[in-house]
Amino acid sequence: AGALREILTRRFGHPEWGTPNAIVVDGNLIQVNVAKEALKNLSLDIPIIAVTKDERHRPKAISGPKEIVEKNKYAILLANNEAHRYAITFHKTRRKKSFV
Repeated sequence: AGALREILTRRFGHPEWGTPNAIVVDGNLIQVNVAKEALKNLSLDIPIIAVTKDERHRPKAISGPKEIVEKNKYAILLANNEAHRYAITFHKTRRKKSFV
């Protein structure tokens, strides 16, 4: 939860990057609430979409504004999968360096 709060705060510390149409989080109600709190503290009103996974890390549900989810389901899943792949690669690389 703390990492999500930090990344959102850092992201919106760069106004030159513009404001996204929505934010996709990997997880459940806890992550959604953390994201909402971070956005509220930054005085931002951006829709939050959550991708909930099953025990095999496959998407099982997408929650958020229905019109955004229905129109962008493929893009949401693609972005979520890419972010997840990047995070895993980053952590594996970091862990490998700490063993050396």
